[in-house]
Amino acid sequence: MRVLALLLMLVVAPVFGATNEELADLAKRAAGGQQEAREALEKLSRDGDAGAALLLGMLYVSGRGVPRSEARAIEQFSIGALKGRVDAAHNLAVVYQRAPDKLRNLEAARTWYRSAAERGYARSQSNLGEMLLEGSGGPADIDAARSWIEKAVAQDEPRGLYLLGMLQLEGRAGLQKDPEAAAKLLQRAAAGKDRDAQYRLALLYGTGQGVEKDEQVALRLLVEAAAQRLPEAEYRMATIYARGAFGVQKDEAAAAKWLRLAARQGHLEATYSLGLMYAEGRGVKADASEAYGWMLDAARKGHPRAIEFVKRLQAKPAPSRSAPPKAEAEK
Repeated sequence: MRVLALLLMLVVAPVFGATNEELADLAKRAAGGQQEAREALEKLSRDGDAGAALLLGMLYVSGRGVPRSEARAIEQFSIGALKGRVDAAHNLAVVYQRAPDKLRNLEAARTWYRSAAERGYARSQSNLGEMLLEGSGGPADIDAARSWIEKAVAQDEPRGLYLLGMLQLEGRAGLQKDPEAAAKLLQRAAAGKDRDAQYRLALLYGTGQGVEKDEQVALRLLVEAAAQRLPEAEYRMATIYARGAFGVQKDEAAAAKWLRLAARQGHLEATYSLGLMYAEGRGVKADASEAYGWMLDAARKGHPRAIEFVKRLQAKPAPSRSAPPKAEAEK
């Protein structure tokens, strides 16, 4: 799901909207696999056309019409960023932040976010603030983080609203803990389709913290976050179906479906729980090989109960484990 995470953070609008019509047409045709259009974009990029470079970078990240390549995306976004395109600078930072280990460069990500943030780019202001909060790509600086986040909030940027809402909810960065004020910020962020805000706001509605308790609103927000493939929301949906909570009829098959979605994105508890369902035949047909594969994955990531489960299995003769587990082959 690495590609999905990248695409959710990239500036997508310029690809087919904010460039001139000729470039937009070339990009659409290149995305459809037309070699002539792709070659035309590549020539324009080599000649220094920042818009063409931005579009090519998006194609390389998504793998539409070209082989997916974060390295080529970095190359293209760099052309646009060095030509002064703030959207290219933002996208370059995103790829540096989210790329596989060999390409990941958090220091460079922070530098390019700052470059775009200083020119007023709201999403970069939010992302820079988040990196400063976490100490990612350099020292943590909570005061500077709050300052950048507030600049993004002044532009009603959803990620900034979410981050400020969480600071208000937790009483951090010099802010007084205020669940009601936090909920209002999260509501604005959720309306702007920030999936983390949708999830956190769902938890508030589920418990009545900062808002009037409303399980139906909580469920709707969880569905919205899960539809955007947030693993935590997918796992929470699984628990709702497993228990029959929030007015939903108990359905272990639906629970297993949601667990699989979350597990495939690396959610640790979902990985363990899915293995358990295969072991016990709940919601799925009992399958020792699947159970072992998911449990082994969870154990390798440090889940204590999965480690014990695998140890017990390995202590017994298990000829069926000579073949690679199907669960691992799927991921």
